[in-house]
Amino acid sequence: MKKKVEERFNELGDMCERGELEVEEAYEQFKEFEDQMVMEYGKMMEAEGPPKFDEMAVPDLKKNLDDPPGEGPILRWQTRAVFAPGGDAWHPKNRKVKMSVTVKELGLSKHQFRRLRELVGKRYHPGKDELTITSERFEHREENRKDCLRTLFSLIEEAGKANKMVEEARTKYVKNRLRANPAFMERLRSKTMKLQESTTFP
Repeated sequence: MKKKVEERFNELGDMCERGELEVEEAYEQFKEFEDQMVMEYGKMMEAEGPPKFDEMAVPDLKKNLDDPPGEGPILRWQTRAVFAPGGDAWHPKNRKVKMSVTVKELGLSKHQFRRLRELVGKRYHPGKDELTITSERFEHREENRKDCLRTLFSLIEEAGKANKMVEEARTKYVKNRLRANPAFMERLRSKTMKLQESTTFP
């Protein structure tokens, strides 16, 4: 049926290009044909009746059927379609893309999670454990979708540095505490002197 509609559309388009038909008349004919196809499809659906399912099939209760196949975090996308007057599909609000992801599914450590929360601020909803990223920088929606993904990857990469930062902070703290201990520093100095002497005189 879709093929028939496409063929009729192309046929009328060719007739307009050859000057055999005016654009307005071609549009009217196409709308009439399209309505006819919709009616035909409705009759076909009525004749087939309601869809039948296999009664022997046992549903898997452990699996959420709304979840897409594959592994990794599930990204939820939200866009809008605004039609301007005159049937023009382009509208500035159509390019806005909103992406949400459950932070728990990102597999971050405790320190990485805290770092991510510091980076994203109010974009993280603690009640839902959800991170929301919005983009409308580019004119096309698909580019803004890619921009959301780039932002998410950058945030994960930056949050991934948290473990190293914590380790460096702990090491620095321990070193400062040891330097502030005169007894330890004296023992360290004497041990260093003995090691130097043993390496100098075999």
